[in-house]
Amino acid sequence: MLKLTEDALHLQCRAGNKSEAIEIAAHALEQAGYVKPGFLHGMLAREKSISTYIGAGIAFPHCAKENLDLVIKTGFQVFQFPNGVSWGAGKVVFVVVAVAATENEHIQVLANIADLLGDEVKTTLLANAKTKHEFIAQFEKA
Repeated sequence: MLKLTEDALHLQCRAGNKSEAIEIAAHALEQAGYVKPGFLHGMLAREKSISTYIGAGIAFPHCAKENLDLVIKTGFQVFQFPNGVSWGAGKVVFVVVAVAATENEHIQVLANIADLLGDEVKTTLLANAKTKHEFIAQFEKA
């Protein structure tokens, strides 16, 4: 299971649309030292080719293969959007798990959060968590 730290968790985020949410995520990945400038472009390209919505109010944005050279090291950041963000096609996202990974390492990260998929009750609890401690406790129960 992923070890979610308070430094990698961002509560009470707001975005008008999925592009804004992805921009917030890309900026945090860059600030945390996981990616080089320009990673946002790779994330948006990936989203344009296929949605990163993975179910139960969760999105898993990462970059297109062509932009893997912008990844410094594998890492992730988690974002809570309590009011939700439209992800298109009637999908609303409340939790974004943004990943920077070389090659296919993002598959392992996805496998680690697979228990959240399909469980909208867990997503709702995460979306409504008021503190980082509460969010992390719920996240780690997944």
